[in-house]
Amino acid sequence: MRVGIVGGGIAGLTTAWLLGDRHECVLLEGRTRIGGNARSYPVRLNDHSVSLELGSQDISAGLFPRHRRLLSLLGYTDEHLRQIPASLSVVREADAAPFLVTPADGQSAHPRTTRLGSAWDGLNLFLARASEWEERDVDWCVPLAELVEPLPVPEPIKRDLLYARPASLFCCSIEMAKQLSARAAIGFYAGMAESAHWQQLTLGLEGLAWALAADTPRLRVKTGALVEEVRRDGERYELRDSAGESHLVDQLVIAVPAPAAIPLLKSLAGTGELRAVLGSFQYVDTTYALHLDPLYMPADSDQWATTNLTVRDGWCESCDWFGPIHGVDVFKSQITHRDELPRRLLARADFQHLYITPDAVRAQRKLAALQGQESLYFAGNHTNWVASQESAVVSAIEVVQRMSLDGERLPMLNQ
Repeated sequence: MRVGIVGGGIAGLTTAWLLGDRHECVLLEGRTRIGGNARSYPVRLNDHSVSLELGSQDISAGLFPRHRRLLSLLGYTDEHLRQIPASLSVVREADAAPFLVTPADGQSAHPRTTRLGSAWDGLNLFLARASEWEERDVDWCVPLAELVEPLPVPEPIKRDLLYARPASLFCCSIEMAKQLSARAAIGFYAGMAESAHWQQLTLGLEGLAWALAADTPRLRVKTGALVEEVRRDGERYELRDSAGESHLVDQLVIAVPAPAAIPLLKSLAGTGELRAVLGSFQYVDTTYALHLDPLYMPADSDQWATTNLTVRDGWCESCDWFGPIHGVDVFKSQITHRDELPRRLLARADFQHLYITPDAVRAQRKLAALQGQESLYFAGNHTNWVASQESAVVSAIEVVQRMSLDGERLPMLNQ
């Protein structure tokens, strides 16, 4: 069996890894590097050499069990993981100091001054209600506003914290956060309430992409190969790439975001419903930067947290501090709506982040029902859960399960 995979992110590469010990796979990636939203950059400061994330970042064994299993199977150990002493500060740009500075999760060598009060009380009420909704398995099509609005919390705390934090996570405006799927918005919060421990890879998440490719014996990866046309050739698919090469495959997995998948279907008869479903997914454009100047950090360094939020003009943007994790004072910030940009810039990149509304959840369900028709499958972090690295790995597992092809790796990953 020859399987074609469009997209060299973690979803596409995991699909290839699951199949490529027994079946021939050809993976086409339009960019010049694989990894998708995992983009890691080496930094050496103060005699420290670390790989820092510009894209996908934090992982958790509790919330990302399949992802963690995949890391283990590829030889990653606890030595490759750094614990995050997670803490949060939130400031309104017009104020001099944060209105919330939380304690760190676990040990941190950095001296800290917490600031709790009504914001801390409101956050804990929110976390308690989020845990209740998880236990009750409330439908994912219920919007976040239905969870937040009944809470006995002051309106400024609802706006600038309970909506603002999910707005930052999903890169949308605070007003748009009200329409997020509540279950998607609280997915990571609920994990916090259950003491899920967050970590980062010392070698960088992009390294996982290269490890997957290197450990797949029957895989051909072609980068800089944008797929320009997909058409049926009898019972097979023919893929034509931007270099003029043609690839014939028996089964096809499209592992790119929904907007990039839609044009690939235009030459395929009978895909109108699929294109309509894919068109239901909305994305938000966002820009991240790695930089050395603490431009978006609290003025008082005793109030610095691993995640620092600034609320301004209906938006909430983050600045993550890598110091307590990797021992280097490098910062990763959302800069899409900032008036002032970093002066000591290391790298920047644009991303599209899935806006997980009830409509997106319904689209995920419809797409799942259409998987496998005419040997056509879809993988990617938009297909399930909360658009994370775990979502990408799970999407690959679900595709390979539907293919019903023989192989030893699927049972290993599903243990």
